[in-house]
Amino acid sequence: MTRIALAACLVFPFAFGACKKEGAAGFPGTEEGAKQLLAEFLKPGTDHGKLSASLKPTSADYAAVFATKEMATKAETVYAQLWTVVEKDPIKPKEGQTELKVWKATTDELKAGTGEAGNFPGGYKSAAPHLKSGLTVYRWKFVKPGETLGMAYDGLYHVNGHWVLMPKPWRITR
Repeated sequence: MTRIALAACLVFPFAFGACKKEGAAGFPGTEEGAKQLLAEFLKPGTDHGKLSASLKPTSADYAAVFATKEMATKAETVYAQLWTVVEKDPIKPKEGQTELKVWKATTDELKAGTGEAGNFPGGYKSAAPHLKSGLTVYRWKFVKPGETLGMAYDGLYHVNGHWVLMPKPWRITR
């Protein structure tokens, strides 16, 4: 970035939207960052296709999440099918679902069944030994106000400086 462009980003951040990274890379790798990213799906006018596509993992991301090279390779192959579906039917709330519920658990908590692991689908217990230790996984729901049921998603990780989606890992580890 040139000095002039850098100065413009620092002095006039409101005028230069391009200075902020778009999609999943523009949010910190924290619980608050996950909530901020997921809240983007609830905003009117959101390009759900573009935002969903920004969560697509790379080969390096699969290697950062799965414990072995073999599992990472298998995951990349299996999840390729998911991403063709997401292109046609992106992640988005249904009509009236304006609230977000988020849960997190580390891969170690998922293995042990501690922390918020009980809020995750049961398949995570069997898949957790195939995931690298020390990662935090998020699941979420888009719900109507006052309701607990809604559109549920899981498998959000922050690796390699950005957010990625690898849901239902037990389908990979069988």
